[in-house]
Amino acid sequence: MARLALVTGATGFVGRHLVDQLTSNGWQVRALVRPASDVRYLIEKGVELCGGDLTDPTSLRDAVAGVDTVFHLAAVVAARTEEEYRRANAEGTRGVVSAARAGDIRRLVYLSSYAAAGPSTLESPRLLSDPPQPLTAYGRTKLEGEWIAREAEGVEVLVLRSPAVFGPGDKALLPYFQLVRWNVAPIPGGSERRLHLIFAPDLGAALSRAADARAGTFAIADPNEHRWSEIVDAMAVALGKKPVRIPLPAALVKAAAAGTEAIGRLAGRAVPFNREKAEEMLAPAWTADLSGSEELLSTEQVTPLSDAMERTVRWYIRQGWL
Repeated sequence: MARLALVTGATGFVGRHLVDQLTSNGWQVRALVRPASDVRYLIEKGVELCGGDLTDPTSLRDAVAGVDTVFHLAAVVAARTEEEYRRANAEGTRGVVSAARAGDIRRLVYLSSYAAAGPSTLESPRLLSDPPQPLTAYGRTKLEGEWIAREAEGVEVLVLRSPAVFGPGDKALLPYFQLVRWNVAPIPGGSERRLHLIFAPDLGAALSRAADARAGTFAIADPNEHRWSEIVDAMAVALGKKPVRIPLPAALVKAAAAGTEAIGRLAGRAVPFNREKAEEMLAPAWTADLSGSEELLSTEQVTPLSDAMERTVRWYIRQGWL
């Protein structure tokens, strides 16, 4: 009999890739979805839909009934206040943990972020033993979510910290692809930065494997450290362009972020690019020690950057996004 997985955030960018992996691997999948969610893709995949949200204990109890593994991906990445982030990322996780502890759940897989730990240095990756130093409200509340997830007594807990994710369906990096398509490549801060990335299908596969991997907390990423110039080069080749690189002074990036934040505040809406996000963008490096995550994503299982960029561009073009 197929095992049953509950996925929160199944309608999101990473969630769809996880659903792809789980259904391909023979899992029965249930998704906790809000009434306004676009669930056409989930229906096509044969996913069982459970209406509700992370603030509704009754819907959470119904959602976890008979479930083997909960994959908790739902999170808010842009909000107006830290309290809004906390309600979704921390208190929402508390609701999932409460339901998991009350039900007969074997494992909870919590998708966290490098943002919860903070940036690294150019000299060395961030270790799991290093004290977390998140720069943003998003990072701080994802870190709170980690602490809460580990409180799920009687449930095996695996926390995965992911770096920036890109791939088919991603809207966050799409504007940069569009700029490169127009032969422009801004370089924030004007200097090279080193970072880990992960291709969304690779992350979906790693999350799926997390159902049976060793419990604990791990960073998960393409183990290759990439300079920003390499990423731009891969985008440019995939798009068939030769963009002009334009260094953006750090002061200009911060000023633009402050302006965007002010406009969002006046409009009463959340903006993805604010002063905290600018600090993240200008950090010298975003790399982490990947020890222990090899069984989730080995070097041989990683999609090469050039192939991942080509697949992403082809998907954008098919969807009319580029």
